[in-house]
Amino acid sequence: KMRETMTYNPCFYQLREGQLQRMLEIISHNKEAKPHGVVFFGDSLTQMYDLEKYFPQIPLKYNCGIGGATSEELLWIVDEAVIKYQPSLVVMMIGINDLGHTVMLSPKDIANYVKSIIDLIRGNLPDTQILLLSTLPCVESLRDYHHVLGIRCNDLVKMIYIQYQELILDNKTTLINVFDEFIDENNEAKTKYYQDGLHLNERGYQKLTNLIEKKIQDYL
Repeated sequence: KMRETMTYNPCFYQLREGQLQRMLEIISHNKEAKPHGVVFFGDSLTQMYDLEKYFPQIPLKYNCGIGGATSEELLWIVDEAVIKYQPSLVVMMIGINDLGHTVMLSPKDIANYVKSIIDLIRGNLPDTQILLLSTLPCVESLRDYHHVLGIRCNDLVKMIYIQYQELILDNKTTLINVFDEFIDENNEAKTKYYQDGLHLNERGYQKLTNLIEKKIQDYL
């Protein structure tokens, strides 16, 4: 949990030991990375994505997901986690942690941070293609999950993508709406794809892979 045992924290994001260790891993790996690969960049949904299992056809792929990361935090580390890898393609999914218990940004604020991330990548890697995925829905029906993790709701999650469409106009960034494939007619996340209220199970990752693998192959 972001707040852990803190007595006082007026909505300021706090780095955790595991995140710092993960950042150091990513920094260490970028020193040995070969250029022109595919970088997957995002939060725990990306970090838990088994790229070897789901994308064996991609020879050079790097998982630069950081569990618990917000859009602002990912902006802090985009140089080490993306730019220094010199990828031909970046696959990004960002935003769910900005609607959590400590950080509570508006969909427009989230989209602006993501736009800044893309601007930094574009300014340093002008030929790199970017696939920006919509933020995935959460399972709102799990009461304990919803109570503990703040204002996450699918109406707000869906609005992030709407803001992407308005704000992100970079011609080498492709927006992919995966949100709609994970919800039912009641705007509720399909539980068959989740291991908890947020993280995907194997079936969920296979679904996600099916939705994006052709787009990825088009750029390789």
